Amino acid sequence: MDNENISIKSLVDSSLLDEVEDECYQILYQQRLLYNERWYSSAFFTKSISLLRWAGLLLSLLGALLCLFYLVYPSSCPRWLIAELYLLLFVIIGLVFYYLPHLHARKLPQLKKAGSNGCKKLAKRMVAKARKYAPYDAEYCIKGDLVSYFRGKDKQWQQLWSRRLKGYAVISEHATVFFRKPTSIQPTMLILYDSHDVTESVLMELGLPYKMIV
Repeated sequence: MDNENISIKSLVDSSLLDEVEDECYQILYQQRLLYNERWYSSAFFTKSISLLRWAGLLLSLLGALLCLFYLVYPSSCPRWLIAELYLLLFVIIGLVFYYLPHLHARKLPQLKKAGSNGCKKLAKRMVAKARKYAPYDAEYCIKGDLVSYFRGKDKQWQQLWSRRLKGYAVISEHATVFFRKPTSIQPTMLILYDSHDVTESVLMELGLPYKMIV
């Protein structure tokens, strides 16, 4: 397919934008889940948990020993310090750090699924400006790796932006979301349409990495 002069046209109305917003959320959340999996499974994170546990246990032990010293030698204890209360506090903190791996294991599945609400808000922001002007006609003109976006309303057309097609794309039925790289969670560009066929063909010809979730 020759992408020297390609046009993608669509009528942007509330129905299409509802589809686009939902698909953007699915794409964003999928990227976030992959990020969560990489982060919480990384050696850096697991070693950090272990280091935090031992540091917490050591500090709790030192605090408890200091409180015991003040209980044995009450004359050395500052007036503001209630040794018994602080001893109990350090014991509780020590127990929390002792069972930290167990607590972390129970919380990990929930942590790996985090980010849904943030992705919903971001997806809503991605179509907010389009909703302000809908209904209108949209046209993406693609020449090589340059895409220009035009909005037509009341028989008047306005060019909104021109950008390079680059990075990593996730294609759905009514939206293609671009990211800087496959591991990114922040989108760089959105292209919306009635059908994804043309967008997929353009990306294939340009050799850009992409994924389909249609």
